[in-house]
Amino acid sequence: MLRKCSSISTLVLLSLMVSLLSGQIATQEYAIGKVFLSNGMTLEGKDLRMTMESVTLDIGGQDQVFMLAEVVQVMAKSGKAKRFGQNCAGACVGVYIGLWLASGGTGLDADGEEYDINPGQYLMEMTLWGGVSYGIGYLIGKVSDDWQVVYLNRG
Repeated sequence: MLRKCSSISTLVLLSLMVSLLSGQIATQEYAIGKVFLSNGMTLEGKDLRMTMESVTLDIGGQDQVFMLAEVVQVMAKSGKAKRFGQNCAGACVGVYIGLWLASGGTGLDADGEEYDINPGQYLMEMTLWGGVSYGIGYLIGKVSDDWQVVYLNRG
């Protein structure tokens, strides 16, 4: 019994070590990046990927790979605009659906009389305000997404 327990604990320990080592090889990914090279060049592109050894940047549809030894600094933007837009539009649509379910498909007019809500009109309204919300969220994400230093070679 003791031997079986120790072999299980050894297996768990080995899997933990492998996962920690593979975590060091994992890449960091950013939407937009700038790479400052030791020869004075600065390159800007999209789809920045960094590993422990290199930096990859998509410049004009071509992946450019730079070893960290030739890189002085890397700056990146995380690409918040699209995510913020989707969150705002999703919240707006969620509120509309919640209101539809809570009202049971009926509403009150100015005289206080109940009427049935037209689903097509409600859908068009939800789509319009969802689009407006997406645009507002996109702009907020675009404005708040500043450049951040993600790598700096101090050597």
